[in-house]
Amino acid sequence: MNKIFKAYYVWPRFPSLSLSGPFCSLHCKHCNRVYLKDMIDVSSPEKLIEKCREVKEKGAIGVLLSGGCTKKGEIINLRRFLPTIGKIKEETGLIIKLHTGIVDRELAEMIASADIDIASVEVVGSNNAIRNVFGLDLKVEDYKRTLENLRDAGVKHIVPHVCIGLNAGRLDGEFRAIDIVKESVKPSVFVLIALKPTKGTEFENVKIPSPEDVYKVVRYAKESFPDVDISLGCMRPRAEGRVEIERSALLAGATRMEIPSKETLRLAEKLGYKIKRIEACCALPKEYESLI
Repeated sequence: MNKIFKAYYVWPRFPSLSLSGPFCSLHCKHCNRVYLKDMIDVSSPEKLIEKCREVKEKGAIGVLLSGGCTKKGEIINLRRFLPTIGKIKEETGLIIKLHTGIVDRELAEMIASADIDIASVEVVGSNNAIRNVFGLDLKVEDYKRTLENLRDAGVKHIVPHVCIGLNAGRLDGEFRAIDIVKESVKPSVFVLIALKPTKGTEFENVKIPSPEDVYKVVRYAKESFPDVDISLGCMRPRAEGRVEIERSALLAGATRMEIPSKETLRLAEKLGYKIKRIEACCALPKEYESLI
């Protein structure tokens, strides 16, 4: 049986759209709204429909819908836009990947009714990290309930995301986050990312997660979900430590990676992997690969 290592290239066939434009109610220490500026503003239903039609005409196969959060951890405008999102799915056939934020039962039902393909759920396993990084009055249990609500509503694919080193570059709850996922859902894909110190944020000068920590978390995820693809996502250091982090993830069991370095691709081949290039998001379940 051939070993496959999947390399993902998200742009331009899977663009990122912000339902809130550049606005967010939070000042997270690792983001501080910086990444919203890199996303396409679709902060009205009209903008959302127009942009989805446009990218479909240009050859896109899907879109990531994300945006800033309320002070309760919900994605801004999500409830109001879900009927429109459902119409877009029906009209265009685009694969819809949604960053869900915190989700109660009612919102989970709305997400399922809108025919969302992929629910990407950030999972945090430390109350201290939630307070310190996000400034949210939430608990670890709120993330667990989000997973359970999406599961119970029948959302097609649930893809958890766990950030290695979220709390200023050090491990704080990552293993617990993986356990929470295991207790709650069978993920279609499991995505791990790594803290990227970002200019304009409170964490811009913190140390990046060590390759050893990356290895330990990726390995734990793989051991927890031996039959699930583990992916190293796009949000991770791209200069200092890039190759070392990618190498650690690969050796620990990651078989997917967003824009891997040439060094990582060469190592994967040395390890006996056949490289498969996919122009999409690394959270894409295997069943959608035939659409690319």
